[in-house]
Amino acid sequence: MLIYTVHEPARPAHSLEQRAEDAVFIKEGFTGWGFLFGPLWLLFNALWFEFALALLLSAGVAAGLVEFGLDQGQASGIANLLLMLIVGFEGNSLRRWRLERKGYVFVSSVAGKSFEECERRFFDAWLPAVAAPKVAQVPQPASGAGPHSWGDWPGPAVAGTLPAEIV
Repeated sequence: MLIYTVHEPARPAHSLEQRAEDAVFIKEGFTGWGFLFGPLWLLFNALWFEFALALLLSAGVAAGLVEFGLDQGQASGIANLLLMLIVGFEGNSLRRWRLERKGYVFVSSVAGKSFEECERRFFDAWLPAVAAPKVAQVPQPASGAGPHSWGDWPGPAVAGTLPAEIV
């Protein structure tokens, strides 16, 4: 079972179609492409700050291993393997962090057998909530939690984890 987190810009578009287009799905767990291509994967995903930190970390670990007596080739190989493991295990979390820095907010988590199923489950739960006609509501006092950017969506939840679950 795959799990994706769904993120939306803090100031969502006014049209429903544009809001749906702006939703970003990020898979939970290990990223094989991040493991195989490490720093290149960081560049491909526009993780510039993380790329610079990865290079510094790799160089620092390699220099430390050389000081412990390993030759340059062994030290750089171990440092690169370590870097690739870190990017593989934390790559998708780094992408979420980048979205948060760009002003995106977490909307929901969704589970399914494939990306397409996760996407369908999310939009099946999300579209009726945001497309429903708006009923005039009596203004409520501020709760101190701050404004929520998901508009009419009832808030962060998990969509599609149980067969008969209604979000």
